Amino acid sequence: MPDVPFTALEAREQKLVENARKALAQGNADYVITVCEPILARVPGCLPVRGLLRAAQLSRHREKNPLLAKVGGVLSRAPFFLGGKATGPEALREQADRLLAADPTSVTALKLLAGAAAKLDWPETVVFARTAVRELAPADAANLIALGEALIGVGRPAEALQIADDILRRNPVDGPAQNLMRQASIAQTVARGNWDSPGDFREKLQPGTDGN
Repeated sequence: MPDVPFTALEAREQKLVENARKALAQGNADYVITVCEPILARVPGCLPVRGLLRAAQLSRHREKNPLLAKVGGVLSRAPFFLGGKATGPEALREQADRLLAADPTSVTALKLLAGAAAKLDWPETVVFARTAVRELAPADAANLIALGEALIGVGRPAEALQIADDILRRNPVDGPAQNLMRQASIAQTVARGNWDSPGDFREKLQPGTDGN
């Protein structure tokens, strides 16, 4: 199923989340976490709640770990043993969320979340997780490519093109980046030309149509 919109939450939950947004603006991260964790546990595909929870987790993490905040979560990029027998996407998602609750700067946990979200058909959550990885590990080439592909999947090929272009500026013969550039270019052309809409493709090539 696709990512869950905020409007799909129960009215009571929507009110709580709105209160949590106000609390975060006032610096009360603990309240946000208390409110959002059980809601996200019930509706893990709701990205607005996930985003709000992550902002609060990062805020609390910086307060409690000022040294780690200064080094940009470098220690969190070290590999660690995940353990357990979690194999299905939902179990992996639960594991990722537990790890992120303990350390929201864990690149490994964010990648675990991205992989689980892809299998659960939550494309916006994939972009969210991959973007978070980029913020923590901007030089992670594999993640950049995965982020670009995820962006194409949610209809944002221009951003994927920018990622490919940035990589190719540094390494013009980077194969994955060249492939991402091709994919993003095709997706952008399709979007601009509205090729997926009903009708004969020849009509879309006529002057004055969306094919131009």
